[in-house]
Amino acid sequence: MTGQTTDLHRAKRGVAILAACVVQTLNESDPSFEERFLERLRRAYSELRDNTEGDVIQELELLSWTREYLTGFSKFTGQGKPFLSD
Repeated sequence: MTGQTTDLHRAKRGVAILAACVVQTLNESDPSFEERFLERLRRAYSELRDNTEGDVIQELELLSWTREYLTGFSKFTGQGKPFLSD
């Protein structure tokens, strides 16, 4: 079970980083893209949390990590730097 958890953790982290890199790159040519993406991400999080039956903790965590990589903000550690920021 530990190996599966580790693999799942790594997969979610990789997907969140990949999404953050895509958003950051698109934001270079469209400066409003990241803001629009974060709003859609917020709506998706709320939809999953409030209107999905069953356990969605893994999905919510992935969305939360993506937001954290983009904004640098963590509920646990406060404001930090966004992923790959200068």
